[in-house]
Amino acid sequence: MSASDVIIAGSGPAGAMLARDLARAGASVRILERGGETPASAPNLWKLWRRKEALYVAPGVALLRGMRVGGGSTVFYHTAVSPPLEMFSRYGVEMAQDLAAVLAELPHQPLEAPLLGPAVQHIASAARALRLPWRALPKMIYQELCGHGGCPPAAFWSAASLLAQAKQLGGKLETGIQVNRVLFQGGRAVGVEALQNGQLRRFMGGTVILSAGGVASPVILQRSGIREAGRGFFCDPLRIGVALNQEDGHRETELPMSAGFVDREAGYMLTDMTVPPNFYRAFAWAAGRVDMLAHYRHSMMIMVKIRDEISGEINADGRVWRHFSAADKNRMHNGVGLAADILRAAGGRRVFFSPWLAAHPGGSVRLGELLDERLSCRVLNLHVCDASVIPESWGLPPTLTVLSLAKYLGRILLG
Repeated sequence: MSASDVIIAGSGPAGAMLARDLARAGASVRILERGGETPASAPNLWKLWRRKEALYVAPGVALLRGMRVGGGSTVFYHTAVSPPLEMFSRYGVEMAQDLAAVLAELPHQPLEAPLLGPAVQHIASAARALRLPWRALPKMIYQELCGHGGCPPAAFWSAASLLAQAKQLGGKLETGIQVNRVLFQGGRAVGVEALQNGQLRRFMGGTVILSAGGVASPVILQRSGIREAGRGFFCDPLRIGVALNQEDGHRETELPMSAGFVDREAGYMLTDMTVPPNFYRAFAWAAGRVDMLAHYRHSMMIMVKIRDEISGEINADGRVWRHFSAADKNRMHNGVGLAADILRAAGGRRVFFSPWLAAHPGGSVRLGELLDERLSCRVLNLHVCDASVIPESWGLPPTLTVLSLAKYLGRILLG
């Protein structure tokens, strides 16, 4: 690829990796981000709704997402689950070397023993006593920066480091810009139209890459005339089980998703969990468990996340809606039952579960349907690279996958 302008919509993990790699190769890169910088305050449910970082995707099911610089890398739990390479191979995407390249530059080791809190250890011991394959999960955390009291913000990997490198190499990051549609001329993408401070602007470039996420990327494509985008998506629904453990309390600094297991056949993933106190109280209130409202420091938690079927619709107005199938509900029922067994085996009492939530939507601009093996959408110089391209039902942390996809696409464009 020549050093012509590249427009990237979205500054999350995929957009940031592409920006850094393309700028490193000499391309002139412009990153357009709808949100602003990550707020310094702790996450608050009301603020998430106000910033449109929370929305309903099904009756009573809220989805939390990162609409800010760094995208999903600012709100995820730093779990480095490798992509199912055989799935992508079926669609002509061979990215084993790209995964290896990503792992070579990012941390991905299980947490060392001093960083494992008491609740995490109780849950792990109970799960193993039940003969479950409960294993330490690799984390994208620079553990050398951590101490026995926890890890400072600098220890947690995010797309910020890639964006900083991209800017040092001449890439431009512009915030507060909502990309509305792709501009076409002569059968090729020539830029995007976007809204900034209430005004429409045009940003022109030789290559356009949509990395705006599983909801926003299909919206942009629909507004660009590609109506099939957004027809079906997954959202990896989850519930969080909570139990009272008076003997050894929960620490707010405990790192979530330290260990767990994925049962692909059963269609769910279980792992230990930690949430902020205001989230905990919201879950207890929603579950009608006022008796547990004051027991955050004496709680332990397990997350149950299922692999839901691709269904529903994301329309051009950004409305996201679906219903969950009987099979989805059965997966959740089975996962919740097993999580309750583990909590009780760990000595937990007064077990309750949060309402359904949703995480990292995707599968809305799927490989093999709207995209070819170059992640091209209808024209060679329009590409999509984020969780929306995942071609099948998912149920896994996607960050390492989208980073590998970005490395793959960068290699294709520069080849």
